Parts: sequence; structure tokens; C-alpha cells
Amino acid sequence: MAKEQQQQVDEAPKAGIDLDLHDLNLSLSVAERWRQHDEALALIEKLEAARKSRDDAVQPT
Repeated sequence: MAKEQQQQVDEAPKAGIDLDLHDLNLSLSVAERWRQHDEALALIEKLEAARKSRDDAVQPT
């Protein structure tokens, strides 16, 4: 690994990057990463729908 690359790897945790999580994700198959992405997207869409439903129920003042 080049010196500059090693410096970036050494500084990543200081910037809040979890290299263990990064390595774990890279150890998963592409299909598993897609599955996890689809689950996260479904959750986001569900939360967004709940927010919209709540906002629609609020009466303007």
C-alpha cells in the first residue's frame, strides 16, 4: 500500500469511518448487500409514508 493510501486508512477512524463495518460489508456477497439495501429502502419508504400520514392529519393553524 502506498504511503498516501496508508495515511488515509490511518486517518479514517478519526473522521468517524468504521473500517470494521466497511470490511464486514465487503465480505458479504453482492446479492446479500442488495438484499440489505432493499430492506433499508423499504423501511425508509414506510417511515416516509407514516410521516406523510401524520402531516396530512395535522390541521393548519
